Amino acid sequence: MQSDEENREDSFPQKRSLPSRVVIYPKDIQQLTGKSYRYALELNKEIRKYFRKKKHHLLTIYEFADYTGINPEIIITHLK
Repeated sequence: MQSDEENREDSFPQKRSLPSRVVIYPKDIQQLTGKSYRYALELNKEIRKYFRKKKHHLLTIYEFADYTGINPEIIITHLK
C-alpha cells in the first residue's frame, strides 16, 4: 500500500525542467553544430539580423531553435 505522499506524486504530471539559462552564445552554437567558432559567430550574427536584434540584445535558445528548426528540448539537453 502506498502512502498519501506517494499517491500525490503519481497523480501529478511530470513538470518540464526549466532551462538553466535562456541565452545562447557562439561557443554553444559551435558545440551544437560541430562547426568552427568563426562559423558559430557568423550564424549568431545571421540569426540576430533575422530577428532584427540590436547589438546589445542577446539571442535566446528559442530563437535559435526557431531559426534552425531544432527542437528547443534538444538544445537545452545538450547545454546542461
